[in-house]
Amino acid sequence: MASKTGHEDSESYHFVLAGAGSAACLIASRLSQQLPDHRILVLEAGEHLQNDAKVQTPGLSGALQGDSSYDWDLASQPEPGLNGRTIPHPRGRLAGGTSAINSHSVVFPNHEWQDRIAKDLLPESGRADWSAQGMQDCYDRWHVVTDRENDGGSEECIRTCYPHELDELQKRWHPAFEELGHVSPATAFAESSPGAVTITNAIDASKGERSHAATAFLEPALARGNVTLKTGVTIDKIVFDESRGGDGKLSATSVRYTDHGETSLVSAKEIILCAGVFGSPVILERSGIGSKIVLAAANVPVLYELPGVGENLQDHLNCSLSIEVNDDVPTRDNVLRSPDLQRASSMEYERSHTGRLAEGPAHSFAFTALQLLETPAETEELVKATKQHLQAETKPGLSAQYSLIQSAIQSPTEATASTFLLRCQRNRDLDSLPPGTPAMVPGNYATVVAMLAHPFSRGSSHITSPSPSQYPTIKFNYLSHPLDTEIFARHLRLIERLFHGPTFASLAKPNGRRLPRSCPKPVETLEEARGILPINAATNYHPCGTCAMMKEEFGGVVDERLRVYGTGNVRVCDASVLPVIPRGNILAAVYAFAEKAAEIIVREVKAEQSRSVEQT
Repeated sequence: MASKTGHEDSESYHFVLAGAGSAACLIASRLSQQLPDHRILVLEAGEHLQNDAKVQTPGLSGALQGDSSYDWDLASQPEPGLNGRTIPHPRGRLAGGTSAINSHSVVFPNHEWQDRIAKDLLPESGRADWSAQGMQDCYDRWHVVTDRENDGGSEECIRTCYPHELDELQKRWHPAFEELGHVSPATAFAESSPGAVTITNAIDASKGERSHAATAFLEPALARGNVTLKTGVTIDKIVFDESRGGDGKLSATSVRYTDHGETSLVSAKEIILCAGVFGSPVILERSGIGSKIVLAAANVPVLYELPGVGENLQDHLNCSLSIEVNDDVPTRDNVLRSPDLQRASSMEYERSHTGRLAEGPAHSFAFTALQLLETPAETEELVKATKQHLQAETKPGLSAQYSLIQSAIQSPTEATASTFLLRCQRNRDLDSLPPGTPAMVPGNYATVVAMLAHPFSRGSSHITSPSPSQYPTIKFNYLSHPLDTEIFARHLRLIERLFHGPTFASLAKPNGRRLPRSCPKPVETLEEARGILPINAATNYHPCGTCAMMKEEFGGVVDERLRVYGTGNVRVCDASVLPVIPRGNILAAVYAFAEKAAEIIVREVKAEQSRSVEQT
């Protein structure tokens, strides 16, 4: 039923976007360009922090995470698969969303993943839009490569860059994988090929500054005059008309939000939720759309039962191994341990926007297929186990998703993990060590991290109260599916193969230390690798899937036009709509899906305008 309380905003908008995160900023930009006569309102809980030094400086991304001025500071419930650890999940609390606080790496999905989503999870009517061919321009449009002399021109897009100069470890990354028989694959949105790549980071090399959604998309849109941004507001819920349309669907009339303690209603012809993987399902549930069990427990009346809301939560877990390298191999360990070197880096950045703080931490990645890891017999053993688990799955949605993952496992070219290089030590097992154990150890390290590409484990994020001030209950259920552990363990063995190859062996310090400290020796067996995971696995901060774009009978929340099932004028577009997590960092897919969302909306608006002209 429509709300009878709250102050009515005197203005009405064609579109209200809930959230000013990565997807919302891009959508606002494209709609304001292509529909100049349409008025757009963007509601954001955080602030628009223009010219903020912490946000602009690439090397300070770690300082933003955990700071409530920039981060929602969310966390999971204790995770049984990770020895009961509570896992923090930074999410951007400012215009630009998480693109304004993340660590910059740009990793693209592969064609096969995109095609399978279109073919296996969507109806026929959505396949042309969401196939790899239909999405190619969307992946190309949102970014441009810059260097110190080239600022990327005037296009409204994210500025990216390659490293200004490769250091010793980065130069050795490609040869290490060539020793395994794999040359460098394509770095952009393309068909899969295993091997090492040097990727871009979302940094404007001409300025030495972070490039994020608010600077690239939102600020130009605001300058055009048909976009309004309201910050510091808390979105309560969507308000629907008391009567349903002729098609039986709910029709949204307005968004209820709180601004400095005052409740307001703003009306819109269409509402687009872009509040993120945790925020968008929360708004739907508070609005009466979701599982009747969840809504009943939270004392929210059910307007449309949609059990998939808040379900299907996925994330990339990673686990790393480190070797101590020779003293003459430059790494970042000395800087991490030395306040003097950190001050010198800060002074250099202040003078010229160059040096360590002008760079992202990771440019060296690899797409590692299962066939890189095992003998044919070992591969077939895991493929057989996968088939058995698939046959036992009774839920249609999970069965369809697992079949998609199975295809990647069976492919000799598709990544079952994305692997990347860090030029420093990495300690994720401190909680398991005696109190007082130092956070860092002496020495100079190369760390190789395996990130499980397509986990089978699924979690959830749900409200427990109708109050907008209460955070959702987040459960990832990491490593709850046994196949995740089996695939992950094999990728740790691949890291050992890299370390024993000629390239890394020539860099390794004789009798040098090994990390993690909870396993200070080479990993020799699958059993040892399995044992490392609960202690040392960590998140890559890539949550997605809670408002999945899938058929409704599969547990989907939005259809192929990103409309929420059961509604006529509510859409979702952010990381929550990704039905199956892509192989690498998810931001490239989020931007591309936002490009497609804008494309679909503009197409629908222009079709409606054409019909109106014909009728007159």
